[in-house]
Amino acid sequence: MANTSHNQQSASKASTTQHRRRGKELEADILASTLNLIEQTKYEEITMDMIAKRAHTNKSVLYRRWDSKADIVLAALRTQTTDLAMKMRQTPNTGSLEGDLRTLFDWICTLLTSMHYANIIGLMRERLGGISMRDYFDKFARKNFLSQMVRTFFEHASERGEVDLTHFDEVLYDLPALVLMDAFYATDDTTIDRPRLDHILSDILMPVYRPFLKAEDREAR
Repeated sequence: MANTSHNQQSASKASTTQHRRRGKELEADILASTLNLIEQTKYEEITMDMIAKRAHTNKSVLYRRWDSKADIVLAALRTQTTDLAMKMRQTPNTGSLEGDLRTLFDWICTLLTSMHYANIIGLMRERLGGISMRDYFDKFARKNFLSQMVRTFFEHASERGEVDLTHFDEVLYDLPALVLMDAFYATDDTTIDRPRLDHILSDILMPVYRPFLKAEDREAR
């Protein structure tokens, strides 16, 4: 009887060891558990203990792979946003300036939804607070991909004869990025959702850009 009990315990330990998660499997489980937390919990309220408990592991395992909570959350978000981020590198060319901008804003809305924006705004503000003014302007002024994409929209529109860029100030290429940055990092609790993005495009950006449309295109809109 004692031998039977001993054999059962040995078999149980062997089974546990055999199914112990390691390497990529363990990392994938941790990131999936972190995503699950992000869906339900604001970034500020998430702790390393919560992540470890949800992933059925311990904090030392987390710290062997990531330096901080922010690093784990960012890694988890990348598993959801990589494909869309790659798609956003392909400049839309719908045949109209407003159509291109609207496609871009649709992508941004989808990206924010997949990132559970309302719960990770604390992470975004934390990351922004840690960069220098020079890095800020490098990342969010004319070197950022959003401003470069808007510039391409206008180049395509000019080639189509849709816009006249004779008196166009280059700072206007940065306007979408600057307005979105203001919306993302505002201290109020206004939700960044599709209606808000539609308002930014239709009521803020297009009134600025519309005077540069050639007369026939301006009248059509």
